[in-house]
Amino acid sequence: MSDKKVAVAFGGGGARGISHIWIMEALDELGIKPVALSGTSIGALAAVCYASGYSGVDLRAYMLDLFGNTGEVLSRFWKHRPRSFSRLFSVQNPMANWSQFDPVWMVESFLPPDIKKDFSALEIPASFSATDYFSGDEVIFNKGDLINALAASIAIPALFRPIEINGHLLIDGGCVNPLPVDHVRAQADIVIGVDVVGLPQKPRDGKIGSFEMGFGATQILMQTIQREKMRHDKADILVQPRVDAFRPLDFLKTADILEASRDTKEEVKQSLSRLLER
Repeated sequence: MSDKKVAVAFGGGGARGISHIWIMEALDELGIKPVALSGTSIGALAAVCYASGYSGVDLRAYMLDLFGNTGEVLSRFWKHRPRSFSRLFSVQNPMANWSQFDPVWMVESFLPPDIKKDFSALEIPASFSATDYFSGDEVIFNKGDLINALAASIAIPALFRPIEINGHLLIDGGCVNPLPVDHVRAQADIVIGVDVVGLPQKPRDGKIGSFEMGFGATQILMQTIQREKMRHDKADILVQPRVDAFRPLDFLKTADILEASRDTKEEVKQSLSRLLER
């Protein structure tokens, strides 16, 4: 086995980031433990699960079990006492009904209960991106409390309330660094970057609501930032799972997302094996 060090940067992209699981499974099957992980938004959630000791197979089973049970998902929302429970049933995607959820509650309610709560307890070093709303600067979390760091990284404007930490008002890290390859570049010989941002897709009925329009604009912004950053610090392996057909809040389509991106695992195994043999 090669002695080259491997690191992974998990990008943001909402439910499309469920496909991050295939990268974990590829590494597991090759017997490779990354030396470092980084993540933005759902990429941060993926990173903390993997760094907490979850295998790709275990995380896939957890996600399928949770989001394959619509009643359980709605029950967790009900416990959070949204303004009007009946509104959950008014559109196809119940997760798109309200703005300003508490991101701390979201992290605590939907991540596996046994994830680590402090960076020092992680089995793999990890770092997450958030954005300082007033300065526009990237804020990097790599020590201390994990829950608040995750909440800040996923705090998508209009969907989640911002998080205040150490006097800084923080929002989603994708606003400044949607694929944080630069976090792990110095620590590894091979960096895998997983791009799940995608671009807005034209709906079949041609109708685009204001909320979805806002998400689409954010996707375009993230893609622009990502392309510019890649000019200066490319991933050695850039992975782009086939998930463009899914919307950022399509978590109830977890099984479909995983099926659509299934080929990602073998693609990563082949690409990584080639680099390790050089």
